[in-house]
Amino acid sequence: MKYPECTRCGKWSPILSAMGNFAMSIFKFVVGGLTGSKGLMADGVHSIADTVSSLFVLIALRISGKPKDAGHPYGHGKVEYISTISAALFIFLCASLILVDALHSFRDGSHAIPGNAALLATIISLFYSYLMYTSNTCAGTQLNSPAMLADAAESKADSLTSVAVLLGLIGTKLGFIYSDTVAALVVSIFVFHIGVEMFMKGVHGLIDISMDRDTLEDIKNICQRVRGIEGVRAIRSRCMGQKCSVDIDIEVSRTFTVLETHTMVEQVKAIILNKIEGLDGVFVRAYPIEKWRFWN
Repeated sequence: MKYPECTRCGKWSPILSAMGNFAMSIFKFVVGGLTGSKGLMADGVHSIADTVSSLFVLIALRISGKPKDAGHPYGHGKVEYISTISAALFIFLCASLILVDALHSFRDGSHAIPGNAALLATIISLFYSYLMYTSNTCAGTQLNSPAMLADAAESKADSLTSVAVLLGLIGTKLGFIYSDTVAALVVSIFVFHIGVEMFMKGVHGLIDISMDRDTLEDIKNICQRVRGIEGVRAIRSRCMGQKCSVDIDIEVSRTFTVLETHTMVEQVKAIILNKIEGLDGVFVRAYPIEKWRFWN
């Protein structure tokens, strides 16, 4: 985490996102209904999905923040992945509703020309979605929160769909009467795509996704720089929400005493926890090897 303010931002960003997405969904529905814009109405459904996603994030962050206990020795971090999957399933439902409505419009041949207010509403929506995307991405990255990053991805998708709606509205003004309905269809595709990404991230988290290779390589290099460690046999890691744990097997000379080996293990733990962010636990096992040491 780069700044102390990241924790405060991580607390308020999902709250503001949920409240803002709900307000934007009402705004889009009202303006879309008054102006007859299919694309804006579809974007309103997407904002409802954003609202539910943000609520899932708020619940997940509250639960995942609970301390470890006897029944949950690794904490409650995986709740964030469950939250991500739940939000993805709801997003699939919203995308299906948008798609069905757009297909019905094509079948019925309805092609009302939206009013000019729809253009202004879409621009406002685009600005808000991008603002939420940057805020949640920053906080989610600094806090290493899968749920917040999923919420940021939702805001990014909302920005893209707003662009599609805006282009569709401009198209109707230029005489392409079906462009607004096509925009609604594009919105459904965007929503489906982001739902698939969120679902897969949640699934990967539930099956104990590992830390990235660069971080594991940094941990290996830290171990090898500690005096007395002859090599690193294996490094295994598992991430549970915002925190990760790592298991390390090191090799030491069998000429070391038990106390010396224990001191070396504790030194490795302390250095890794100090230099690598986002770790909740470091477990080190020492394996004796046939190698003579040249110091006392």
